[in-house]
Amino acid sequence: METFEDTFFEQLSYTCSEAKQAYGQYIGMTQARLQLLTSLSRQSEISHAALQQHLQLDGATVTRLVKQFEAEGIVSRRLDPQDNRYTLVALTPSGQQIVKGLRETHATFQHRLLEGISQEELEVTLRTLQQVRANMRDIQMEEKA
Repeated sequence: METFEDTFFEQLSYTCSEAKQAYGQYIGMTQARLQLLTSLSRQSEISHAALQQHLQLDGATVTRLVKQFEAEGIVSRRLDPQDNRYTLVALTPSGQQIVKGLRETHATFQHRLLEGISQEELEVTLRTLQQVRANMRDIQMEEKA
């Protein structure tokens, strides 16, 4: 017999998965490409290694994505002047414009996604999700100890 908690976690899992897929379709971009652009928008310049670690993607995937974006004129690459073993990546002005457009598109998507949900419901949901995440961190810390 399925409990309320089972239903909650099933719905939470489906919601997260479906929201990512729907957003990717809405903007016409894979999650990995979106995450890379978002990461670059928060940094002025970052190494491939740092991107790989931050995005938790393998090096070949990061390199492939960066090369694709470079070919599209969205990012630029250069050797790190302090250590030429590393390649630094940054958004070009064109890339910055794309990220700006993505932010605007995200705001529209987010508004549509939350239609019909009251501010009070959102606040309760946010507190619930924050508590679930805090509990997860506690569990992870216990397992490490």
